[in-house]
Amino acid sequence: MIAGLLLAAGRSSRFGADKLLHQENGHPLAWFAAQPFLGLERTVAVVPEGGHGLRALFTELGIGVVEISGLPALSRSLQAGLEAAAQARGWIVGLADMPCVRPATVHALCDALDRGADIAACRHAGRRGNPVGFSRDMRAALLALDGDRGARDLLEQRASEVCWLDVDDPGILADVDVPEDLDRLRPSLSRPA
Repeated sequence: MIAGLLLAAGRSSRFGADKLLHQENGHPLAWFAAQPFLGLERTVAVVPEGGHGLRALFTELGIGVVEISGLPALSRSLQAGLEAAAQARGWIVGLADMPCVRPATVHALCDALDRGADIAACRHAGRRGNPVGFSRDMRAALLALDGDRGARDLLEQRASEVCWLDVDDPGILADVDVPEDLDRLRPSLSRPA
């Protein structure tokens, strides 16, 4: 099984409110970010302790939830997700503030891991984006990460091992940090429920 890990434990400090619960077209942003992962056998979302709204949303979607306390670094969120899906043979790691990723991108990452890639990363228009896939062989390296850069350092250190996928998905580059980001993303957030 390749599991999805959806990192949703940030504090939305630049947005001014909980951006993952911000409503667009009748759904919270986190709902959109979760859609590409629903085809996986198992997905786990990492949310902040007391994140009842996110817990309810992900539970309703059939996604497992892990709560972590404090203001976690990105690497700590990733590690909590890895522990919750420890039995997986690989993981697709996505960010819950990226609501426009296409399901085909997640499937392409799974296919790359199935074909034997240890790290699978997507590019659009020559730029690397998220989500990223990791095989079970990368588990120890992922658990050793520290700080708020997530797996970015690992991708840089093992650049020659990365299986690059060029995808027609601008959503891999589109995250929401401030309310103004929604202006450019709104046309992509009109998927039917």
